[in-house]
Amino acid sequence: MGRLLKVLMVASILLIPAGLVYGQTIAKSFGAKTKIEPGTVVALTKDDPESVEPAPAADVNRIYGVVIEQTEAAVTLQKQDQTVFVATSGAYPILVSASNGSIKSGDYLSMSKTDGVAGKASINQEYVVGKALDDFNNAATGKIKAELNPGKNPQIKGDKAVPGPLLRLAYAIAGKPVSAARIYSALAIFVITLIVAASLILVGVRTSLISIGRNPLSKHSIMQSLTQVIVAAGLVFIGGLGGIFLLLKI
Repeated sequence: MGRLLKVLMVASILLIPAGLVYGQTIAKSFGAKTKIEPGTVVALTKDDPESVEPAPAADVNRIYGVVIEQTEAAVTLQKQDQTVFVATSGAYPILVSASNGSIKSGDYLSMSKTDGVAGKASINQEYVVGKALDDFNNAATGKIKAELNPGKNPQIKGDKAVPGPLLRLAYAIAGKPVSAARIYSALAIFVITLIVAASLILVGVRTSLISIGRNPLSKHSIMQSLTQVIVAAGLVFIGGLGGIFLLLKI
């Protein structure tokens, strides 16, 4: 009877609605070589997986979680002499900067230009720490609430048919996510423009060499004509690039 009672007690604990534990969060303790402010985005140190450090701005792949106050977590797992508590899920305050652009509620967060400080995620950043729950556009670093969920940047997998490097290049030009149709249209324009410009130059050079061979005395005028062909090819290429920019930007 006593054993059955213990089983029932354990079962009742396991069946407690997840909503009673906000965000279903468990904060784990880590060591740290220096004091780390709550809200800091951290990474595991390379030489000690039981220790954390501010996540490097230049390596978003190392994002692990966010430092929180021990009292903020519903459940904490602490080892001896480890006083830094890190959450990887749930809604917690996080240090942010607007260096990547103003943050709006719902924006994905990755690293800003400062180690340990989050910023608005771009499609060039492969990993995110979570999603903003508040707006932020101050010049200085501040804190907002964020729903933590470290992992792949969802913005990158928006168009699985587009290779990652091409998708990031399009984003760098447009400054916003671009559909696969526009990206491939821009690629087609680039290829056609390149072929046309290269053909003009090749034909111009070939014709000039043949003309000079037949009439060496007219070399000066032939070279002038070749220069005009090269300029025309350059204008065609620049025009194509302008068309690509407008296609991706608008």
